[in-house]
Amino acid sequence: MGMGGAIRDCAGMWRGGFSHGALHGDALRAELLALEEGLWLCWDGGFQKVSCECDYLGVVTLFQDRPLDRDYLHKHYDVIRRIKRMVARDWIVYVSHIPREMNSVAHTLVNWGVRNVGSIVFWRSPPDFILLALRRDSIS
Repeated sequence: MGMGGAIRDCAGMWRGGFSHGALHGDALRAELLALEEGLWLCWDGGFQKVSCECDYLGVVTLFQDRPLDRDYLHKHYDVIRRIKRMVARDWIVYVSHIPREMNSVAHTLVNWGVRNVGSIVFWRSPPDFILLALRRDSIS
């Protein structure tokens, strides 16, 4: 399982990216953990307004107009609860769905994580292997 994501400012400029390779878990958990990691990076970076784009619609619906009383039934309740606590902090967080074709950067970072299990890496500037995906996402 791999996780990854990119952090960009409102002008679309790269502010950071991360990859994390792990040995177990399902796709939904990986997406949730990537969202949590990205939120932590944004919080620690002092961002006040954050827009999280996710191509996994199941993740997006967990954070949009959903009654909280049934969350404890979800098999990934632990991560969902932590994310909801983060979102409730003193900042503005949007979680929205985007097509997978517009999320090449995240998938390239995830694939790096899958190939490098056990690694947790944060890039302050875009690594060379991500440049094509950055271009592809900027025109889609």
